[in-house]
Amino acid sequence: MLVLEKRERPGIKILISGGGHCNVTTTLAPREAEAQFGLGAGRFLRQAIRATPPERIRSWLREFGVETFEAEFDKVWPVSRRAKDVVDALASRARLAGAQFRFGAAVQAVRATPDSWRLNLEDASTVDARFVVLATGGLSYPKTGTTGDGYRWLRELGVAIEEPRPALAPLRVDDPWVHALSGLTLEHVECQLREATGRIAWRRRRPVLFTHKGLSGPGAMDASARLEREPGRYRFHVDLCPDQDEAWLREELFTGTGQLDARIARLCGVPRRLATAIALRVSPGVAPSEVPKGQRTALIAELRGLAFDVRGSLGFSQAEVTTGGVQLDQVDPRTMELRDHPGLYVTGELLDVDGPIGGFSFLAAFATGALAGRSAANVNRQP
Repeated sequence: MLVLEKRERPGIKILISGGGHCNVTTTLAPREAEAQFGLGAGRFLRQAIRATPPERIRSWLREFGVETFEAEFDKVWPVSRRAKDVVDALASRARLAGAQFRFGAAVQAVRATPDSWRLNLEDASTVDARFVVLATGGLSYPKTGTTGDGYRWLRELGVAIEEPRPALAPLRVDDPWVHALSGLTLEHVECQLREATGRIAWRRRRPVLFTHKGLSGPGAMDASARLEREPGRYRFHVDLCPDQDEAWLREELFTGTGQLDARIARLCGVPRRLATAIALRVSPGVAPSEVPKGQRTALIAELRGLAFDVRGSLGFSQAEVTTGGVQLDQVDPRTMELRDHPGLYVTGELLDVDGPIGGFSFLAAFATGALAGRSAANVNRQP
């Protein structure tokens, strides 16, 4: 088994994941994990994830001395909090299985021959193989080497590709009031994507971080793939009081005296800076009991769905993964082999699958990679 790697060492993207700590998988059971990818992609990944569930990934690492622990939001981290330990364990496992690494080997093209596949390398050399597993990654973090090479090779073979776009990326918001709150974090909120009709098409309870360019944190980043895939269809909202009854909130907010922003902060559990910004935007300088009826309705609407004018994400340079890729109907989910290109397998970000923050991208990459490798090996052993 020969592994061609264009960079000078393996797993560079793993090394930078999770701030160098590497959220390596999820604590969720296979069925729950599948659901995080959406109905179609989850169904496609079912056999791969059930063959390589999260616990198996943790056992791979444990065999090479990397213990893991469970954290909030269903995350799994190495106890050492060192992504390098994860890379070393996976590379050791591959070598033990017979893999030989060839570094600095940049593939330029993948071509079919009568009885095999030919890989044309940058140094003008070629490699012929009966089976090829493509695990090139997508377009996110291009400085790590993921520059979309796999999409180009596959397009040249006539494989249909859903347009790759950034996913799990911070959101760009140009409004000065958002920038003024840079550094502020909202912990217990519900992020929503609403259509023009007001219908909530997607919701997820995850923290949001205000930045000098817009919004980041798991809640905002989880929404980025949908915003990128269907620009203009949704508006991003944050319910600041998802656990509060609206009638109760109205009663508590607008009775008595005192400062309106202090009351907002207390009732919704949000930082005072944000509460002040909302109070100034909706009803500046008025005591709670003196807020006019129309402004009361507007303020409640802000608290239950603070709207942001998102101008897209910050792009591939800050995206953790790619959404889009090889259309799933072209791939056999039992093997990861392209239906019209026997012997050629696609994995990970090359596939049109993406999940939320929480180790799901690694789970999909490891599970589809393992399934492709086993499938190719089993065919190779057949007489």
